Amino acid sequence: MFVWEDKKYPFHIMDADTMQIFDKAEKELWASLSDYESTNAKDGKINAEGVKAECRIIDTFFRNIFGESCPGEIFGSRFNLAERTKAVRKLYNLRDSQLKEHNSRVEGLSRLVFPGDEK
Repeated sequence: MFVWEDKKYPFHIMDADTMQIFDKAEKELWASLSDYESTNAKDGKINAEGVKAECRIIDTFFRNIFGESCPGEIFGSRFNLAERTKAVRKLYNLRDSQLKEHNSRVEGLSRLVFPGDEK
């Protein structure tokens, strides 16, 4: 479950549909940010319009994963890039912890099924 303030959105990276949606949205996010910055970031910096543009790109990422209403529900109408990057980081941390938990569970099952097979 991805939780941002009082909002909860179903998310588990080991769900095949979620994994597929996340993988596609992730590729689009980083490609869009890279394309935008390569064209518009002077000396690696963006201006206020750039902040708005990058906020919209991140909004698309969350919309693709959690649905049309998600960005407005969690970010409102403000263009705060810091909040959005915190949310992206939190989602990546959730994904990583879910993968780690899954891998640990699989390793535990493996030890139960093959107790003498230590790697």
